[in-house]
Amino acid sequence: MIVPGRALPGLLCVLLVFGCAGSEIPESSEDARIRGGGAGTSWSADAGWLLAEKGKWGAPGSLRREALKAFEAEAYADALEALMVLYNSPGTAEMRDLSYYLGESLYQLGRYEEAIEYLKKVYKADFPSPELIDKSRRRVFEIALAYLRGRKTRDVLWVFNVQSPEYGIDLLLDPAEGLITDNPYLSFADDAKVEVANYYFDQEQYAESVPLYDSILSMTDKEWKELASFQGALAEYFQVRGAEYDENKLLEARRRFRGYLQQYPRGEYVDQVRGKLSEINELEGEKNLNIARFYLREDELRACDIYLRLVLDRYPNTLAARDARELRRRLENTEETELR
Repeated sequence: MIVPGRALPGLLCVLLVFGCAGSEIPESSEDARIRGGGAGTSWSADAGWLLAEKGKWGAPGSLRREALKAFEAEAYADALEALMVLYNSPGTAEMRDLSYYLGESLYQLGRYEEAIEYLKKVYKADFPSPELIDKSRRRVFEIALAYLRGRKTRDVLWVFNVQSPEYGIDLLLDPAEGLITDNPYLSFADDAKVEVANYYFDQEQYAESVPLYDSILSMTDKEWKELASFQGALAEYFQVRGAEYDENKLLEARRRFRGYLQQYPRGEYVDQVRGKLSEINELEGEKNLNIARFYLREDELRACDIYLRLVLDRYPNTLAARDARELRRRLENTEETELR
């Protein structure tokens, strides 16, 4: 599908009204590079398209051969002209691979959104070539990554160009797009989920990243599992904010970090995981120390002492434990002074 509002290069402006073999190309086409002569339509790297008769492309079969010759020579603009003639001509429905060659030509010319529309026709239809289905899926995957990483822009109302990571996410994961949802065991299915999960993580959308990391853990491919285990735990941990935190989130982060150490005792992220477990101990120690301080302000010394001991027993190597020891020492000195 040609996106409305865009100028089409070369002969494409007039070819959309083109009919079957031998149909006339309007003489008014400024870009019709008609060089004339010869017994039939042909293409060469030096001369481009040579048409047997001015304004005529010839039979579909021979035109297809010459179009693919241009395609193989990486002359994608020339290939696109003839491929579009074939695609929009009656009697070429059996040439079902035209969608792939059109999509790939458009991709090579930097017209990514148009390329996607043709490439999707390959893998969303009952297409007879597994090889071209795989190539089309992989090409759309590459385009989606470019959008996701902010390397490509897309048109909005065909006027404004904007970076569109969300468009990349839709291409990768939206069931309606069918890129990996129709075939979750594709070689790059895990790669797609990792890319989107990492995008959410980098944008500090941690809650959105966790289910994707978890889905990677359930896949059979082991390549990304260690990373997903670590990043999923981090995503839970980073949802904890300060001493007044959601304890359920902290407990879940601890469970995940401990699970990582059990699964990957010599893993790449072991030192970082141990550091995060120490930070969790600090947070929990600080929270219980604050409770002790509350009871001290309320002059509930027995309750205060219970929480101070809890900090010392459970989190002995934390800064909170150091402060708890100092506070107990002061309380003991106060009690001794009062007894005197």
